[in-house]
Amino acid sequence: MDVRPGTLGDWHGSPPGKTVPVPFLLEVRGMYHFQCSAKEPVVGSVFYPFPLDSTHLYPDSIDIQQHGFQKQDSGVAFRMRFRPGAEDSFFAYYRQPIKVNSATYIVTTTRRWKRAIDLARFRVTVPAGFKDVKLTFKPDSVARSDSTVTYFFTRKRFYPDKDVTVTWR
Repeated sequence: MDVRPGTLGDWHGSPPGKTVPVPFLLEVRGMYHFQCSAKEPVVGSVFYPFPLDSTHLYPDSIDIQQHGFQKQDSGVAFRMRFRPGAEDSFFAYYRQPIKVNSATYIVTTTRRWKRAIDLARFRVTVPAGFKDVKLTFKPDSVARSDSTVTYFFTRKRFYPDKDVTVTWR
């Protein structure tokens, strides 16, 4: 999860030929692993949600590698084949314009599955100039460079009741 300042001229909601200023951009990259306990192959529908409200706009760039997807009101959906007794994965990327000093990544959908995530690893990177950065989950470590600050945290048996949110000023 990377947050950075930005102005988008090609954001899907901007009028043709106009640049719409968007104070910040959220970029999310994730690798998602699933262990199939079925004895036969299973093809399932996967829904990948985005945090959407008046401050989190619909992503202007989305990639679900090796899977075609369909845009829906609050995310994207695609079909995925799961092999019996095997681990199958997909990589997702999206870039989302945000209008305020707060970015969210949805993890609470885990509760709909009624099963914890065995292992979740997170990396949140913000520009070094951001002040009073706060995360909903305490980082395990922090790495600083001249231009960025990166927060790392890992959770086992992760069953969150709140989403990953980073705020700053």
